[in-house]
Amino acid sequence: MKDRRKEKRFDLPETCREYFEMRMKAGKGAFSAHLLDFSRHGVRFKGPAHLEAGSSVECTIAIPKAVSSKEITLILVVRHCRPEGDHFITGCEVQAVSSETWFRVFEKVYDFIVERAGDVY
Repeated sequence: MKDRRKEKRFDLPETCREYFEMRMKAGKGAFSAHLLDFSRHGVRFKGPAHLEAGSSVECTIAIPKAVSSKEITLILVVRHCRPEGDHFITGCEVQAVSSETWFRVFEKVYDFIVERAGDVY
């Protein structure tokens, strides 16, 4: 399958995932997920629910341990979902962002973590 991404996705190291909280709403259900990677146009996460390709999902990402805990809401369209053990790995395209400003803050926090990878983990 050809990779059609518009830009590189940035992996979120497993040791840093505890700092990011991801809540999903799909249909009438809601669940928590673990962010695996992201870019301006897409995210990939691990969660307990199978999501149909083409379906719409609301995702809220927060950094609760930050000095000023803010969150952003993304509207996502599921592009693929595959089982992995007792969870599913889901890739989505970002359709809308609740706050461009806080999305940029989220990117900066991520950059901060990555730049200090050797020092932190």
